[in-house]
Amino acid sequence: MTLEEVAEAMGEELLAPGVYGNRFDTAQGIYIPVITAVHPGSGEVSRFLDNLPRDRTIKFPTVLSGRLRGMLLRRGFRDGEEFAPEFGETVQIMVRNAEVKPCP
Repeated sequence: MTLEEVAEAMGEELLAPGVYGNRFDTAQGIYIPVITAVHPGSGEVSRFLDNLPRDRTIKFPTVLSGRLRGMLLRRGFRDGEEFAPEFGETVQIMVRNAEVKPCP
């Protein structure tokens, strides 16, 4: 099986060229709990991260990859935590809050 076939079999979807994962758009922000690069080191994940909307809060729950953590930190994400009712406990997240543009 190809990485694309494995990702799709695990319920992941194509988020951007070369990037599979899960994305949930909620009132509290966009959650991205899983992200997979088809070709690690190709820059596709970086381009995906650079193109995430700045006017929305973006949250990556429980980041285990040191490489992804570094990429997120360089893009202004910070460590945080929030209560996850589906688990009944607090979980670690990396979050970048929505940019608020001042009114003219």
